[in-house]
Amino acid sequence: MQFFLTDHLTENIRGKQILLDNDFLGLLFKRSDFFQEMIAILSKNALIIDPLTEFEFLRDIYIPEERILREQFINFNIFMPAVKHQELFNKIQENALLLSKLYAHHSVKSASTVDLLLAGRVMYHQTSTLLLTGNKKDFPNCVFDTLGIISVEIDTINTIKNYAVIEFSRDKFDKSYTDYLHMENIGIKHLSKEIH
Repeated sequence: MQFFLTDHLTENIRGKQILLDNDFLGLLFKRSDFFQEMIAILSKNALIIDPLTEFEFLRDIYIPEERILREQFINFNIFMPAVKHQELFNKIQENALLLSKLYAHHSVKSASTVDLLLAGRVMYHQTSTLLLTGNKKDFPNCVFDTLGIISVEIDTINTIKNYAVIEFSRDKFDKSYTDYLHMENIGIKHLSKEIH
């Protein structure tokens, strides 16, 4: 397995927490060679596992040996569990709902509930947390910036898979939110005319 990093990726992300999406976590689990390389590259970062990512990683495993290996893997001391309590989850959920409206305004319909909640967490911790995902389309440019790409050549299927390191952009969010509010106000005025 070969992998390639965009220029200055490690400098761009140094000292940040990196929230791992399930697809990247799954690749780390399946490929010990890749795991060793990535741990060295990301050694200046805290690697965070959200409870929903943990759920995706562990669900649908019916072979006890694999389930046990997966549970042991995510409990390695190199991973940190994301902070979870009800008050924080409520704020993340509010962010996710707002982001879903902005995504819809930009015709982005591919993001799952888990992806929206991960995006909501990155938004909540916007100054300290990045996301590493293979599903960049679920974290659109109308709200997020791409800091770099990790490209992985997967020998078994003879293909290259890209994983994006993304961050929440306050400027892009503010513009998207302003545009959304403007569109909503037009819709409300139009609707009130039809009612009267």
